Parts: sequence; structure tokens; C-alpha cells
Amino acid sequence: MPRYSTLLIAMLLLPLALAEAGPVVTWQDALELPSSPQIDIRSLSVQVSGSDLLMTVDTYSHSDPKPDYYTGRIFLDVRPGGEVSGDTKGADYQLAFYLNPSNSSDKGCSVLAYDDVKLQWGESKLLSCSVQLSAGKILISGRGFGGYMNLNSFKVKAYFDSLRRDTYKKSYSLSNSGRASLDGNAREYRIPLLSNRPGITLSVMDYRELYALDDLSRLYLALVPSSKQGVACDVRGVNSRLTRNYFVDLDSDMNETNGVDLSAGYSYICTSDGRRWFPYTIYLGSGEIAVGEAVELSVKLLPSLAKLSQTGFDVILRVAIIYRDSVPDSGWISYGSGIPEPSSFEVLGTNVDLGMNRDLSDRFRSMGSASGILRIGLGGPAADPSYSADGSVKFLKGKDGLYRGVEFNGRDYWSSYGRRDYAVVKVVRMGDGYYCSVAGVTRYGTRAGLIWVSENMQALSPGQAYLIGWTDDGDGVVELDEISLLDVSGSGG
Repeated sequence: MPRYSTLLIAMLLLPLALAEAGPVVTWQDALELPSSPQIDIRSLSVQVSGSDLLMTVDTYSHSDPKPDYYTGRIFLDVRPGGEVSGDTKGADYQLAFYLNPSNSSDKGCSVLAYDDVKLQWGESKLLSCSVQLSAGKILISGRGFGGYMNLNSFKVKAYFDSLRRDTYKKSYSLSNSGRASLDGNAREYRIPLLSNRPGITLSVMDYRELYALDDLSRLYLALVPSSKQGVACDVRGVNSRLTRNYFVDLDSDMNETNGVDLSAGYSYICTSDGRRWFPYTIYLGSGEIAVGEAVELSVKLLPSLAKLSQTGFDVILRVAIIYRDSVPDSGWISYGSGIPEPSSFEVLGTNVDLGMNRDLSDRFRSMGSASGILRIGLGGPAADPSYSADGSVKFLKGKDGLYRGVEFNGRDYWSSYGRRDYAVVKVVRMGDGYYCSVAGVTRYGTRAGLIWVSENMQALSPGQAYLIGWTDDGDGVVELDEISLLDVSGSGG
């Protein structure tokens, strides 16, 4: 065959190959762990290419220190039914992966399918996936899904864990130096195992001093962090979670290769009940933990006192931080909903709301006038009385008769003007087009909702209502990394 004929055929086939790739749907996620932004998820992008799924995960910073491992699970809802349990409600498939950012060969990915008969998950022998790190982004590919699901319409949710760990070893001899009260304060300690260390806030072993005491029956350790953020529940996302694991090993012959003599472990977990952050502790050994201005640990020595009371022993402290970020915080990301990109929408609203959001006009087709079938309406119940007739959402008035909060899915959320606010976002079909309403408790909530919609419009599902939360970082400016999805209601469609 002549060379020009081969080239012609290749050129004719090229558009067909490109046409197999579907649109990219990107969910922009809020900054939820301000003290360690490099392990917080910025966005999750989903695209269909032929029979494959392509997902890209970006983080807020690609700077060191990198996590020791990324792990995660991406859930796919492709048909009615499936498991109804916690995070995986309605999921039919999941892609489970792990990845070592420092070792390109230390990685793995597997596809699990839910068996509706056995009511359990099992590894799929027909589907496969892979994971890699490229330019600081995590790339996950699911292959062969087109033969088992409709790639034109499905839903996605995920959670991602990042693990960072550190180890510190120091020899110690029992001296009956005293006992500590385990109140999260280091005032009682006098013997430093380590001092004058320059604290690194983003480090796992975030301390500037490490102290020890003993009363011959217990060993007490106190880690003094370089900042209070080192032990605080400095997390924002409703379904995000921060776990700090502390393990203390005591080794009498100072040779870890033949084992240790005594171990104690503790997990300090920051999680949320939807309204407030609180810690709880899991004890994995015989000891105690107290977290305050310092992290205090105690280990009972009696089981191995005879060995440890000789010339000395090694104290081995292992610390790990595991941060979980759910994407989205609640609900699902819809792929193939048919909603156009935000730049196709015209924005309408009161003069107050339009005036406050003029700087966002370049994100939309127009602001202040509308003639098309793709529209965004701004304004809460004071501007749009139709919300009073919507049973799924109820805006709440304060004692002063002004709107101060919103009831969503049976839970009340109260705003604080200029500091904390909420918005309800809904998308409905309007003939051949779409109408998106953005209703804030106050103008700050409406702006937060509009910013959020400008980033996530194509990932929304018509018929569902989304509760958006905004908490100011102190500068009085509504910014994307202060905004998060708090809850979702409605079945979607």
C-alpha cells in the first residue's frame, strides 16, 4: 500500500480515536487540613476513555515532606441496589490502591466487585486497574469497565489516606526520678532525652523536646510540639479524619533484630460528628495517653522490670500520622449528568448579591441578565420566598426575626455573620435547560455557594440539594479553600 494511503487512513481514524474520550468532570475539594496541606486533596477528576476510566487526584501542595504512602478507595455506583453500609452505600465497584511516592515500583491497585447474592465484596478477575504518580498527581486507571457498566452515567465517591511516619530511639536508665500526672502538660518533667530541637510543624514527629520520668513501675514520656497545631484537631471536612499513632517499644539488649521486651500503643483520632471536632483514644497496650500542650505517654514496666532495671535500655518511639480526606465530603459526584460547564450559565439575583459577586462574572456567561435556558438564581429566603414552600429545606429565623440558620436533613446549622455561613444549592431541569438556585443564609453564604458552584457544577446531580458551609480564616474574605460540602439530600436523577 502506498505510504500516502496509510497516512490518509491514519488521519481519518484519528478523530474517531479522539471521540472515544468523554468529558472531564472535576470536583474541587476544600482545604481541610491547614497544618499539613501537602497531604490534603485539592481535586478529583473523572474521565471516560473508550472502555476505561481515568481518574486524576491532585493535592494542595507537592512540596516535601511527602507522605510515606498514599492509599485510597474509589467507589462506583453504576446500577440500583448494591451494598447499603456506611461509606459504600449503593456502590457496585471499588478501586483500591496504594502508592509509595518515593519508590515507583512500590504500588498496587485492585478492583473489587460487590456480590448482591453473597452480600460481600470480592476481587474481580475480569477488571483491572493501575496507579502511578505523575507531576505530583495520582493517576488511577480502571480498565475494561465499559463491558460491565454504562459509562455515560454513573456516580463516584472516594476517600484517600496519606501516611507519614517517624522513629526516634534513645537509651535510658531507670532512676526513680518521679511520676507524672498525665494531664497533657510537661511542667513536671526535668530530664530531657532530647532538647533544643528546631520543631517542624509539618513533620510527623513534631516536637522540640522529649522528656522522661520513671517511678520504677512506669515510664512517662512527654513530647512538646513546636506548635499547638501539632496535636490539635486542625481539620475541617465533615468526613475527613486525622489519626496519630504512638508506639513505644522498650528493648533491654538494645538490639531490635531479636525483638523488644515491652510495647505500648495509642491512637489519637480527630473526627467529627457533623457539628464539632473531638478526639478519642484507642489503647493498644498497657499504658495511658494524654494530649494537651504536650503529648504524654506512660508505659507499665512491671512485666519486664527485671530486664529493664539493669544498665539501661532503648526507648523506641514510633509516630505515624494518617490523614483521611473524603471526596466529596458527603454524597456522590455525578458523571454524565448532562449539566454544561458554569461558563454557559447566566446569573440573576438581587442588586446586593450581584454587587457582592461582580468579581466572579468571568466565570459565567453573564451576570445580571438572562435570555437563555441555563440560569443561576442567587438569594436566600429573604430574596426568594419560594424556599418557604420547600419541605426538604427550612431556613430558620433568630429572635430578631432575621434569617440566621438553615435546617437540612433534620439538623440545624446556625450562621455567624461574616464568619460562618451556609448555602443550599439545587439544580433542576427547566425545559431543555437547567436552573441552579444558590440560597445563602446571608450574602456571605450565597457568595460561598456561587464560588462552589463555579467549580463543581458538572459534578452535581439534578434533583438533589447540597448544603455548603463556609468558615472564615480570619480575613473576612470568602475563599474556595474555606468552603466545603456538608450534606446532600434527595435521590438525584
